[in-house]
Amino acid sequence: MTETEKKPKAYSYLRFSTADQAKGDSFRRQAALAEDYARRNGLDLDTELTFEDRGISAFSGRNRRKGALRTFLDLVDEGIIPEGSYLLVESLDRISREAILEAQGTFLMIINAGITLVTLKGSPRVYSRETVTANPTDLLISLIELIRAREESETKSGRIKADWLKKRERAAQGEAITSQVPAWLRRDGKKLAVIPERAEVVRRIFELTLRGEGQHAITSILNKEGVPAFGGGRLWHRSYVKRVLENPAVIGTFTPHRMVDGHREPMEPIRSYFPAIISPETFEAVRALDRPVGKAPPTAMASIFSGLAKCEECGGPMIRARKGNTGRGLYYVFVCQGSKLGQGCESRSVRQKTLEVTLIENIDRFVMEAPSHDDELTSALDQVETEIEVTQDLIEGLVEAIATKRLPSLITKLDELEIRMADLKDRQEQLAADLRDTAKPVISKRLVDLEAALTGGDQINIGRTNVLLRQLVDRAVIRFDREASRRKPRGQIEFVWKSGTSTYLRWGPLFDPVRRARAADSKSTLAVTS
Repeated sequence: MTETEKKPKAYSYLRFSTADQAKGDSFRRQAALAEDYARRNGLDLDTELTFEDRGISAFSGRNRRKGALRTFLDLVDEGIIPEGSYLLVESLDRISREAILEAQGTFLMIINAGITLVTLKGSPRVYSRETVTANPTDLLISLIELIRAREESETKSGRIKADWLKKRERAAQGEAITSQVPAWLRRDGKKLAVIPERAEVVRRIFELTLRGEGQHAITSILNKEGVPAFGGGRLWHRSYVKRVLENPAVIGTFTPHRMVDGHREPMEPIRSYFPAIISPETFEAVRALDRPVGKAPPTAMASIFSGLAKCEECGGPMIRARKGNTGRGLYYVFVCQGSKLGQGCESRSVRQKTLEVTLIENIDRFVMEAPSHDDELTSALDQVETEIEVTQDLIEGLVEAIATKRLPSLITKLDELEIRMADLKDRQEQLAADLRDTAKPVISKRLVDLEAALTGGDQINIGRTNVLLRQLVDRAVIRFDREASRRKPRGQIEFVWKSGTSTYLRWGPLFDPVRRARAADSKSTLAVTS
């Protein structure tokens, strides 16, 4: 093959949905099939840019919407993966197990983008615009395979729903079916009991809200009075007060969940399951306070640093606050939320415009210091996946034990492990997303887009820029130089990339050591002369 006759690029897509498949042979088998096909057919298999959805089901389409398959489709759309490339999969059910119209839509999206889709299980089958046009029977074969995949998943889903219905029946009879209960309740055998002092705190939160106090004000009141925070935390936070006010458990309603795609999916609520501590009228009155009267225009993103700015002192979020007055002019600053709520943080404030101008003026350096793929994320993902395997083994052992003897202690332990598994799956998904975000072609494309957004004209699309920045960095820690005065603050922005490395950009009046030294010498000379 000559230099000009380059091999077509091929990419593998590996997916499995359960921990059993993870500890079995599924992953190795899929990878081996892709390597063997590429070698036998003269394809250049990319071993650095691979697409893996570990523990993610295709039944709900999560892999298409948020998983590695979504990343592949985005890279094709952005031109990073060129037309004419190959996507190698074990079978079509790795791509989709959704309802047939959605599944066929995903299938057609791939081949209509100029990608050749190859299924490797058994006798390899090649799908492309050319092959399907020349032989429409291939399209019928793909439909049959996708329908079969859906039917298999629906059968499995039906068994899971039946198990939940039995659990729901027990809940309707007043049995506590989960070990996790609201912070103002406790388990008492198979029943639930109210913790009086905590119930009083909840009632007070509702009373203060109906008296017109905001969530920040309620948080400040509880912290200043030393009311113990629920859940073992040291302080109350606005987000927790908000969750209490929105939780239907206060009026006795329980919303059971079931695991779908590694996430907890809500089912039909069960009324009068919890002991009610708030009247339905009070709960609805508080809900009405936040209910919009009419459709309001969507709120524009306030700053390119919104949701990213963090306090160097306490690690908490820095929020925007308005300063100045209408006479002398209004402006916005970023200030630590904990400091604003009176929680003891002594962080200073910095003008929003100062931070934004710093990034715009130093975008070249920001782009230059962008990291490449990080091995620490891979190690962290491997560790989480090992924990998932161990937890799954424990769950399976408990299920077998419960089938023999349904002891309450075993059921309680099973509930705890299911919640642990849900947390691990969330962590796994986040790490997998971070790994995709640190892939070199992805970072390069986003950096180009960010630079264009910041330097493309006088009017910056703040929302678009914020999204691009969030895709690149985990947080922006605002650091202050303590030698500078509060009237003329200066410091650094520490951008913590998704990979964990950092880039620092200076903001504020620059420090000139030579000028400062000369000033000190001048003062010394004056003192001697006098």
